[in-house]
Amino acid sequence: MAERLNYDEFVMKDLKNVYKGFINDFLRSILVPNSRLYVRVNTLKINVEKILAELNFLERDEDFEEALFVKLKGPNKIEEHETKIIVDKRTAESVIMGADVYRPGIKKVIGNSKYVNVVSENGVIVGEGELVNKGNLIVRVFNPLYSAPKFADLEYVKDGSLILQGKASMYVAHLLDPHPNEKIVDMTAYAGGKLTHIYQLEPRVKLIGFDHTKKKVNELREKVKKMKMNIEIYLADSRYLYEDFGLRDVDKVIIDPPCSALGIRPKVYDRKTKEDIINFHNYQRQFINSAYKILKKNGILIYSTCTVTTWENERVIDDERFEVEDIIRFHPNVHDMTGFFIAKLIKRK
Repeated sequence: MAERLNYDEFVMKDLKNVYKGFINDFLRSILVPNSRLYVRVNTLKINVEKILAELNFLERDEDFEEALFVKLKGPNKIEEHETKIIVDKRTAESVIMGADVYRPGIKKVIGNSKYVNVVSENGVIVGEGELVNKGNLIVRVFNPLYSAPKFADLEYVKDGSLILQGKASMYVAHLLDPHPNEKIVDMTAYAGGKLTHIYQLEPRVKLIGFDHTKKKVNELREKVKKMKMNIEIYLADSRYLYEDFGLRDVDKVIIDPPCSALGIRPKVYDRKTKEDIINFHNYQRQFINSAYKILKKNGILIYSTCTVTTWENERVIDDERFEVEDIIRFHPNVHDMTGFFIAKLIKRK
């Protein structure tokens, strides 16, 4: 693990505070993917039974009616080839699950034979494929380390009937528990999984999503339009919604801020330092301050991250202005899911 996970003393101390004697179990668990790959059925567009009848490789989740999954196969045996396609971290971690390789993710090409290995920058072979070199598509992966159906190619995904979303993330909208006519703000709305899930559970809400990147805002607007959802999407820095948009007396807010992503799996490698964690902590606190300003008294804030440090979770929500009503933690080594933190807070006054 040492050659793939490089966390300094500060980070390890925090992780040991969470995992204690099970720290090595946790570290091993984030090197491999979840055993299930989830999709959420957009029940406003299509019936769950129809999806199950047409995509018979999917299974029902035990907890959420709208959640379906497929079990990953692997680790698969990978044949080694002379030609190596060296890719960046993000691409390598996608290829592990069966994604193809596109030009922006390539760091180096060694050799020029037809069949190739896709290799991460730290030397982990994550799959084998065919060198096609057509436009942006460079390698069509036919044997990843772990295999599952390529959901991105399904028409149901393209038309918004199915949404790729991890199960841990689905708890957010359910814990928020939207009701008719409530004004709800998603301060960090991209890529839209939680945002559209809220609307799906209760289409009569007044739902507003924000992101600070123009490209992401445009993509999100197209997504909700395709999904036939009446959601307002705006370009903004959500740390200043009270000042810039005059937002106030909001019923409910969700925040899923940028984080260290220590709960995301699989990892081909990862490096985090005290500086990384403290910078995230300080940034995340700014979103909490913004949420306090725009929420009405007794308004609800759902704070979630895909990381497991106390500095980005418990220490962020430790705020006398809010009462903690509920906390949910998912641990990859215990729950076989993404490491995830969700807290439900009530604004005191």
